[in-house]
Amino acid sequence: MTNDELMDDVTETPSPLRSAVRVTFFVVLAAVALPVLLVVGLIVAYAVERGTDEGYPTVAPEVMVERAAARTQELYDVVGFGGTLPPGPGGDDLHAAENTVSAETCYPTGLESIADEPVEGSYRLGHNWRIADVSEQEGMPALRRLRDHVEKAGWDVTSFDESGDARTLRAERDADDRDSERIVVTWWSHWRTLDGFTAMSCAYDPAGVGGKKAIGHLEPPALRP
Repeated sequence: MTNDELMDDVTETPSPLRSAVRVTFFVVLAAVALPVLLVVGLIVAYAVERGTDEGYPTVAPEVMVERAAARTQELYDVVGFGGTLPPGPGGDDLHAAENTVSAETCYPTGLESIADEPVEGSYRLGHNWRIADVSEQEGMPALRRLRDHVEKAGWDVTSFDESGDARTLRAERDADDRDSERIVVTWWSHWRTLDGFTAMSCAYDPAGVGGKKAIGHLEPPALRP
């Protein structure tokens, strides 16, 4: 073997030490670069989400109250008992009938939720109703009728509890994290009441107010048998 051939052979055959150093270098480089790239990616994704509209529809609170009341009236029909339920709060008396609306500000989902900042001008309307003096013989069959009805109507029943002090049906549809239309109906064995809550999807207030102030002094219509 000539000297040139010997030198070529030495050059083409890296030593174990050199290979180990090279491997270690790439491992360290990856260990440093990957977290940095991950952080940069999260920052970019967060900035994109922050700059993207939430896509809520713009709906006047008056219209949303009508929609919520129509949804609740549908449930009230399925319950099948109780007389006319006029608008009005039950106050501190948890035995008393109630028919009111409430609203809260919406919060973004995804990475934006980390900041826990409300979406300006948005609101999520809820319709609260309560039938007083409901026995277990009335309340439990009513909950089962409601469960069967919402399932047939395409809702996703997320829970149905038939035991304890609070027998509760929970359902939602068009689920998208925290922005889905939901219903909760509970028969309270202690209070002997059937309490319902209808939560509508988030919307933008055309007046730009949003939150609790969006509904002002609005009241729902009376629920009728």
